[in-house]
Amino acid sequence: MGVPHSHPSQPYSHATPAQFEQLPQNTGQGFYRYSTGDRQWGTRDTIQTLLDLARQQLCNLPGLPIQIGDISFRDGKHMPPHTAHRHGRNIDIRPFRKDKALLPVTIHDAQYDRAMTELLVQNLLAHRNVHRILFNDRMIKGVHYFHGHDNHLHVETKL
Repeated sequence: MGVPHSHPSQPYSHATPAQFEQLPQNTGQGFYRYSTGDRQWGTRDTIQTLLDLARQQLCNLPGLPIQIGDISFRDGKHMPPHTAHRHGRNIDIRPFRKDKALLPVTIHDAQYDRAMTELLVQNLLAHRNVHRILFNDRMIKGVHYFHGHDNHLHVETKL
């Protein structure tokens, strides 16, 4: 069980927006985009981390893509409603649903799939570039509680 944090941190990379890359906008390769392309810019390492995880997801569970939302704007400007998401190292990912629909779900919904979300968390935390995950399901080891994170995982990368 994690402890509350005052805000997501930015402890590692000093990448500038000029160094940002866009998440590939084609889906069906282990991931599904639920945010618009202008909100999906990240450091090269962050984008590669997502592609690594999507490739792993495609091999292990081909019918269950990772649902990727906001990362950063290309210019690193403030991205409402987030306080972070400016350094290309913060990624929003939806938890999985039991019905496998590519739709929102919260940890309080009957369709929330804790077992599959926990597997996703384990895969994320095993990646060398993942620093921390903010998510409010206290039954999943390795995540940290943070207000407003009942409906998505906030993944922080190192680089």
